[in-house]
Amino acid sequence: MGSQGSGGMPLVQVPYTVLLLPLGTSRQDPGAQSFFLWLRRMQALEREQDALWQGLELLQHGQAWFEDRLKEAQQRQLHLGALGENFLTDLHSEPGGPPLAQIQKVNICLQNLIHEKELSRQQKGVTQPKEEVAQQGCTNRPRGPTCV
Repeated sequence: MGSQGSGGMPLVQVPYTVLLLPLGTSRQDPGAQSFFLWLRRMQALEREQDALWQGLELLQHGQAWFEDRLKEAQQRQLHLGALGENFLTDLHSEPGGPPLAQIQKVNICLQNLIHEKELSRQQKGVTQPKEEVAQQGCTNRPRGPTCV
């Protein structure tokens, strides 16, 4: 499921399950019930994996979108800084991106999702390898306001 397609995007394969039950199997048979419960759990895990692959693809697109908006905001800030006190002469360059509240809402949702998983791991006593902890942060890009 993790192979790369054209453009570096993961290929999503849709799994399927074939169920073969002998005709003499009763629904009350403990073996058949156990198999049925196992099969339901496998299907749930397949659906979870599909959702995770879709989420990963959305995050990749989202990262590119955030990077583009960040570049645009930095350019607007540089432009405004270059205008100095004459910024009122350039009234047509108001922010054109999505409202700040929407961006913050997405950030909070992602943060909550990640935080829930970290809490779950801590409660189970699972520790992360140092490499994984180092990779959790975003890339080493400059952060904060742009110097003008």
